[in-house]
Amino acid sequence: MKGTLGDVDGLVLSKLLSEVIATRPEELLWCVEKIADAGGGAWLVGGAVRQGMIGRKPNDWDLAVDLEPEHMLELFPDALATGVRYGTVTLRRGEYSFEATTLRGEGHYGDGRRPDSVSYSKSLAADLARRDFTFNAMAVDLARELLHDPFEGRIDLANQRLRAVGDPVQRLGEDGLRIMRAYRFLDLGDGMLCKPDLSLEKALVGKQYMIENVSKERVWDEFKRILSGDSVGMILHRMAEDGLLNRILPGKWHSQESCIAAQRHPCLNGIEVEARLALLLKESDYDSIEPGLRELKMSNAQIAMTLALRRRLGSTPLEEPEGTLRRYRAVLGESRASQLNIDRALANAFDDSREV
Repeated sequence: MKGTLGDVDGLVLSKLLSEVIATRPEELLWCVEKIADAGGGAWLVGGAVRQGMIGRKPNDWDLAVDLEPEHMLELFPDALATGVRYGTVTLRRGEYSFEATTLRGEGHYGDGRRPDSVSYSKSLAADLARRDFTFNAMAVDLARELLHDPFEGRIDLANQRLRAVGDPVQRLGEDGLRIMRAYRFLDLGDGMLCKPDLSLEKALVGKQYMIENVSKERVWDEFKRILSGDSVGMILHRMAEDGLLNRILPGKWHSQESCIAAQRHPCLNGIEVEARLALLLKESDYDSIEPGLRELKMSNAQIAMTLALRRRLGSTPLEEPEGTLRRYRAVLGESRASQLNIDRALANAFDDSREV
């Protein structure tokens, strides 16, 4: 059984995508076959397809299915009803977990965050049409080895272009979090940077106020992923120029180019997001930072680390005698490497700005 055939034209998988798909867990294929045997269809969607298109093995293998959540829970008794309100269940097989979301169409977004209503569908085309960006609106039929790409996301990906599905003003207006997601997807990792097309570029500024409708917790979830990106300095620079940092950072954010330029220093590669955040907030009023971080729903440990790094920023004795440095490192404890590196990056950025 191959399951339901999607109502979107199918393309032969590229060699690169086919090689990545071949690394899928057998447990995933078992789930897909079980859905097909029950008369349903299942398609690989989301980051798995996007990552596969550029030759990277996915971290997650998410499915879109045409069986309703209740049917899925009956078919997979050990599945978890993780997001059943929006059609998502988590399938478990062996050591693996896979999110499976029922194809759906969505009604009006009254609050700019979540759809007012969700209606399940049998149409893959309709499901892909509701997604945010073109390279997130692709699906793979694993049984038939076909790519469904109605909005030519593969072409945008090849051209390193970020483009909305349909009208970007409408897309961003539906869910303000898509503004944060857009900036995150400008950095696809390994030096692969995208540019928004002109219509999306304008919408990102014009609909920026929609971020006010999004819970701070969801904003932080996206922002910490941006701070973990390979090209975080370039993305933060764009966010600052567009005015978005003024809306999301705690306290009054002061445009300080050296704090952003410092983010590009190679000594910060792989550093904790708390350290990057402390560096970014170098020019913010210290007393306003903690309330803002708590509003973002950061954990107590994350807040404590960010505040400690920010408090000491600029006071690290980078060129003192070795004995002084040894004592200072002992005082810093486990955070010494992070503290020294953000201070080193900031000092380097400040020196560069003076030379200019």
